[in-house]
Amino acid sequence: MKTRARLALCAVVLAIVGAACSKKEDDTKLAATATAVIAADPPPSAMSTSFEVEKDGKTSVDIDAPSEHIKASTTASAGTIKVDLTNLANTRGEVKADLTTLTTNTFATEPGKNTTQTEHARNWLEVGTLVDDKTRAANQYAVFGIQSIDALSATDVSKVAPVSVGSEDVRTVTLTAHGDFLVHGRHAAKDVPLEVKFHYPSGAAATSKPTRIDVATKGPLNVTLAEHDVKPRDNFGKVAQWTTNLVAKVGTVAAVTIDVHAK
Repeated sequence: MKTRARLALCAVVLAIVGAACSKKEDDTKLAATATAVIAADPPPSAMSTSFEVEKDGKTSVDIDAPSEHIKASTTASAGTIKVDLTNLANTRGEVKADLTTLTTNTFATEPGKNTTQTEHARNWLEVGTLVDDKTRAANQYAVFGIQSIDALSATDVSKVAPVSVGSEDVRTVTLTAHGDFLVHGRHAAKDVPLEVKFHYPSGAAATSKPTRIDVATKGPLNVTLAEHDVKPRDNFGKVAQWTTNLVAKVGTVAAVTIDVHAK
């Protein structure tokens, strides 16, 4: 009987260890998935050009809650956009906003309140002072990965009439980008209307490649906070429960606009 008991105990221990290992593997896979944004390369083309997003791109956040109108912005960006200049529908890439630079400007005459609100906002996103460096790095960027393009005002940039702006010629195209939006380790499918300005030296041939592009949203990208697990966290880094008062104060949807430049 003792031998059978020992064997049964060993079986239980092995089952627990096996389950723990399986869970660890699942968690590892989940972590890898949470930080990856799907943005396939465009089909090869002689006019496909990679543009590196400049570091000074801006993202604005507006949350119009019943009892408080929260305004914030990020001031650092990254990413790569691969543009097929003769068939813009083939464009792919990703744009990143650095959430560690998120700063609120809700209170025009009370900077101290903005400082406190900024700290809270970063901690809600787990990029603030309440988390370790590994967690902060994992959540540092909000990323939009472009998976497809449609609703183009023009498919070939060289066919767009240029507008002279100072020492440059600028060709403008509007479109809708469909893709994968990643914030705080959670993904959501998003459709984003964009305006893209292609900059050329004055008098450059229509078939030449632009020196830079400007990419800006034509309307806000609406982000549901709960969908990305963005919620209050207390001073010990533990998740605080939503309450009616908190939802009324901070709202549930953030309207996000993007303005970046790439060379």
